[in-house]
Amino acid sequence: MPRSPLKLSDDEGTFLALLIRIQPATAYQLSKIYAESPVSNYGTSKGKIYPMMRRLRERGLIKARAVKNDARGSEQLECTAQGREALRGWVKEVRPGHLLLEDPLRTMVQSFDVLGREEQLAWIANARTALQGKLDELAAYSAAVFVPYKDAVHDNAVSSVQTRIDWLDRLEKTITPRRSRSAAGGKSSR
Repeated sequence: MPRSPLKLSDDEGTFLALLIRIQPATAYQLSKIYAESPVSNYGTSKGKIYPMMRRLRERGLIKARAVKNDARGSEQLECTAQGREALRGWVKEVRPGHLLLEDPLRTMVQSFDVLGREEQLAWIANARTALQGKLDELAAYSAAVFVPYKDAVHDNAVSSVQTRIDWLDRLEKTITPRRSRSAAGGKSSR
């Protein structure tokens, strides 16, 4: 059964929201924003973006017009009134999948029993280092980008990453007994 023209997937909603903010825009400009963003909801590949644009166009949610004097045949994309209405519906709807997001780190920890204790601790240290790097990346991105509600959106991203770091700290405490952490020069909770 075909999807209603006004019902959007999260990828489609994210795409239309971006397009409305910067329109008119070429597919290249949009895919570049996706590629440069440190935010996971922009982690969509070109192989997924271009077919999605085609579907949105077929559903009448975006329109395109040729860029004058462009030998490559580039098109400027814009959201239609129907696309804006679909986006409004998407923004208003809080779905069950939005409440507890998919988290590969959490899923991996469910299989921690296949790793030895030292491997578990090394995994935690690697994940913590990567998350610290993500905080740095978010700070740099925030300084360079201007979007609506930037402070609130940035706060959410930073809080989410910091919460995952705090979770790793708690996980590490369950793996490393208090005496071992103190003897190894690690953190000791008091």
